[in-house]
Amino acid sequence: MKSILVLALAILLLASCEREFTPEISQEAPDLVVEGYIEAGENPLPPYVILTRSKSFYGDIDPGDFDELYVHDAQVTVHNNGIDYPLTEICLNALTEEQKAFVSQMLGLNADSITANLCFYVDVSMQLNGQEGQRYDLTIVENGKQHEATTTIPRLVPIDSFFFQALPGDQLKDYRELHAFLTDPGDGLDYWRYFTSINDSAYVRPNFSIYDDGFISGQTIEFVPNNGVKPAEGEDPLAFGLYKVGDSLSLKWASIDKAHYQFEKTAEFSANQGPFSSYVRIKGNVSDALGIWGGMNIQYLQAKIE
Repeated sequence: MKSILVLALAILLLASCEREFTPEISQEAPDLVVEGYIEAGENPLPPYVILTRSKSFYGDIDPGDFDELYVHDAQVTVHNNGIDYPLTEICLNALTEEQKAFVSQMLGLNADSITANLCFYVDVSMQLNGQEGQRYDLTIVENGKQHEATTTIPRLVPIDSFFFQALPGDQLKDYRELHAFLTDPGDGLDYWRYFTSINDSAYVRPNFSIYDDGFISGQTIEFVPNNGVKPAEGEDPLAFGLYKVGDSLSLKWASIDKAHYQFEKTAEFSANQGPFSSYVRIKGNVSDALGIWGGMNIQYLQAKIE
């Protein structure tokens, strides 16, 4: 009985000593944030890079600040096979409505909802075409600093086939679940990510859309790619991740390299944790900066959902 009283007293004393802990926040200049991709395969997009500045986690975020986060007048170059390809800065406000719609879809954005003047660097010459097995070196010079990154476009391991499956019961009778089949070569590590587009909308990346073949080497597997578009207002919230009958789906499947996989996996893990999750350091491949320069080998799959 005495030991129980001592233990209770100790717990009470520890509780009374609790105090709020506030981590130290660095006052250094914001980091450069890089998001850039180069594609090979079906209908590859021109290489592009988005440059922004990081913002304090505890700082105020105002929509009016978005324009100020973009990094302008940088020198962005991609080097491949002894040739340098400069990327030109373009901002949406300088484009026609048709050009803006195309660029928004390319970057996975809804043109009608964009209020900031989105700026990016792109190969306007259309001379740089991503090729499987090729290495591409990115160099960024801004504010007197040089940042570098390298990516290699891997082989494409395509989806073999897919089908839509009805769900049991009547509540979700107007929706289908997508099932896909993939055969892993079994002779090395492969990594993948995918995007979905419904009715020609912008491509979005669903949750848990990053894969590797660590446990399936040499096997043919069946998996379920989720729909990244949330159900519209008034639709059944249980339909999240499912596909509505009558819609058209375009699935963008991409083979990626290891550094790209590690970036996407840690970014996805960080984004899907709750408010009490542990600290996650997102792994990038750009020197002295945050972010990714990633190569992708692309396959597109289209279907009407019947």
